[in-house]
Amino acid sequence: MGATNCPETPRQKMIGMMYLVLTAMLALNVSVEIINAFVTVGDSMETTNLNFAKKIENTYTTFENAYTMNPDKVAAQWDKAKQIRDLADQMTDYIDNLKYELVAEVDGITVEEAKKILETEGTEGINKKDDYTVPSEFFMGQNDAGGSGRSFELKKKLESYKKELLSLAGDEKGERLKIGLDFKGPYTDANGEEVSWETKNFYHTITVADVVVLNKFKSEVLNAEFDAINYLYSSISADDFKFDKVTARVIPKSTYVLQGGTFEAEVFVAAYDSKSKLEAEIGGQRIVGDTGMVKIHRGAGGLGKQVISGKIFVRKETGVTEYPFTQEYYVAPPAAVVSLTQMNVFYVGVDNPITVGVEGATPGSIDPVMTGGTIAKASGNSYTVRVSQPGKAKIDVYASLSGKRQLMGSYEYRCKRIPGARAVIGNVEGNGSISVDMLAASDRVMAKIPDFEFPVRLNIRSFEVRSTTPDGKAIRIANPSGGNFTPEMKDAFRKFRRGQRVLIDDIVVGKPDGSTETLTMSLRIL
Repeated sequence: MGATNCPETPRQKMIGMMYLVLTAMLALNVSVEIINAFVTVGDSMETTNLNFAKKIENTYTTFENAYTMNPDKVAAQWDKAKQIRDLADQMTDYIDNLKYELVAEVDGITVEEAKKILETEGTEGINKKDDYTVPSEFFMGQNDAGGSGRSFELKKKLESYKKELLSLAGDEKGERLKIGLDFKGPYTDANGEEVSWETKNFYHTITVADVVVLNKFKSEVLNAEFDAINYLYSSISADDFKFDKVTARVIPKSTYVLQGGTFEAEVFVAAYDSKSKLEAEIGGQRIVGDTGMVKIHRGAGGLGKQVISGKIFVRKETGVTEYPFTQEYYVAPPAAVVSLTQMNVFYVGVDNPITVGVEGATPGSIDPVMTGGTIAKASGNSYTVRVSQPGKAKIDVYASLSGKRQLMGSYEYRCKRIPGARAVIGNVEGNGSISVDMLAASDRVMAKIPDFEFPVRLNIRSFEVRSTTPDGKAIRIANPSGGNFTPEMKDAFRKFRRGQRVLIDDIVVGKPDGSTETLTMSLRIL
């Protein structure tokens, strides 16, 4: 799509040299042969300009076809190209009209007659080909410094035309687009003295030479138009990727698909330049890929949803462009699941800790729902279940994956009361032997559930102590409001003798589920 712009094309150089040679010959002597040479060159340039205009029109056709195929991409540049075409048409029409007006002035005919002559006969049809008085006055005015002639107007229009072309191309200073039409000078006459652009081109020149000069400027206008529209056309694809490899790529919406769910993915053609070196910045680290792609290696340390983001840098004709990207992925712990089918039990009245996890789902996207009890989130994947009565309970586990809430599984549990407790005094559990000192040093009767991992609070509501005195009298002391030994009990304990039997009876134990249990503890004094 690109076009190469240079300060001056070979064609422009050739036209310029021809003009300089003929002007120099004219300064020496205006002979018939020189006039005929101007006629030949003038008509040849006219033909060349017509052919060049057709070539330019073909470029516009190509431009318009690109717009039709992809209006979103080409519209902005195509609008500018149409503006350039209007400017060039106005400029070439202006130069053509100058030729018609010049010939009309020289030969004393109407502008329409002059136009018809130049279009049908060319410069050969001009009667006063070697007249320089009328052309000089036409272009220079009354004198070469007055600024009233048409050459001064022509220069201003050419300068304005160049400025507008560069502006439309987005290169106001002409740093990238070189379109000629340079008016900086300096200009000198045959004696080497510095003169103005107007004097250099139009002072004391014959009619046929002026027509050639105007055709030369028309050619430069067309060249500038051609370079400008090619520059715009090339800028359409300046930001496009250049690639040599094409492959199919599949990007799944999620790498986890549940039974009964739907696999969703985007399938497209990816094109890349396998010879380019792409650079990316990920997490502050610069990564370079040498096969047209950047490969990422990242350790899976944290669990759950992870996010990786960064920027990839692409070198284009217009410079380096940054493309940000973000990708999510999930890290799950390596795990095996063991289910105790016959022992799925929740205990009434206590906090039953459980863990709820779904592969490919973050803790925040999991939603367990319970019937027959309550379930509350503790932290992460940890939950606490409470049930209030024996029977059965059910937990339905839902998870939101790919924006859709789905049932991941249902689990049924038995609900049982907590196991039976045992009475404890000091380090003696249940029935056994105890020393008088340990019994006297103990403050209370306690209860515990053997081999039960749940932290259960058991409350001794009442109990009584039964035994006999050394003389055979019965002892029966009760505490109706707790598990502490009363002063009367402690006094009795100090009088016990070795081998004596003590019964801690009617121990009423309150449990977290609201039920009670009555225990008995039989002790032998050591």
